[in-house]
Order: sequence, then C-alpha cells, then structure tokens
Amino acid sequence: MLINVAAIRRAENGTGTFDLQKDFSQVSTRLEGVVFVAPVHVKIQVDNSGDSLLVRGQIKSELDVQCDRCLTAFRYPVHIDYEDEWIYAPQATEEQSETALIFDKDDIDLTERIYEQIILEFPMRFICSPQCKGLCSSCGENLNQKSCDCVQDDIDPRLAALAKWPRED
Repeated sequence: MLINVAAIRRAENGTGTFDLQKDFSQVSTRLEGVVFVAPVHVKIQVDNSGDSLLVRGQIKSELDVQCDRCLTAFRYPVHIDYEDEWIYAPQATEEQSETALIFDKDDIDLTERIYEQIILEFPMRFICSPQCKGLCSSCGENLNQKSCDCVQDDIDPRLAALAKWPRED
C-alpha cells in the first residue's frame, strides 16, 4: 500500500486521493481463528497542511472469526475511519517527531499502519450476535441451537456455605 506523495508535498495546499487494495489473507493476526477473507480496501485523501501531510480515509475488509461465547464461525465486517499526520523527515522538529509519523522519501508505505489500525479495532471478544447465549457450562451444548436439561447451579462455590445460614422470612 505504497502511495507517492511527491506532488502533494511540493504543492502548496496540495491534495490527492488514493484507492488502494491489498490481500492480507496470508498475514497472520496472531489470533487463533481470525483470518482475513476479503482484501483490505482503503480509500484515503492526503492533504498538504504546510508542514505536514494529513492522511485520512476509510478502511474496509472482512474477517472470518470464531464467536467467543458459542464457538461458531462467522464473518466480522471491518469499517474503520483512519487518520494520521505524516511529516517529511528533513523538515521534522523534535516536537513533531514525537506526535507524527515520519517519512523520508516521496513514497509512504501505509501497509503496517493499516494493519495496526485493524488490529487495534478488534473487540475484546468477538460475539456473533448480542443475543448469543453461548455454551452450556455443564454439557457444552450450543444454547443458541437447542436447550439442554442441565441443572444450572449458579451458586459460587466459595459462597455455598452461606446457603446453610438460617433465614428470617
């Protein structure tokens, strides 16, 4: 995902749009059961703001993931708004280099940044639907597909002794 920004960088108030696509199916997400199934599509606009380039746009793709409640495979859509500030290395001040990304040639490779943005947008747990009931903790039955006859004892074993405590009704 290499973009050439030479003309944008040299033109005062220069701007440019890019429509990029890359196959990430061979890229490891380092997470079990998470695989890119659609190419990563990136639409960005690059604006020269004088001392830096503002890169912003949208990232879209699709992942095959496994629900963390019921273990069912499902498609997870990726839609991310992306924005970064890039500064040409010879012009970067020390303060700018702490907050912006640095590039030293007329090309900016966005591949790593796009990958990072996708990974950072992952939820803590992939859930197939808000109504997902998960698996039975006793027999392992998928409760979304059928009910089980297991007795649900929801008493924390550490508090089980309190059940013997006399009650005042």
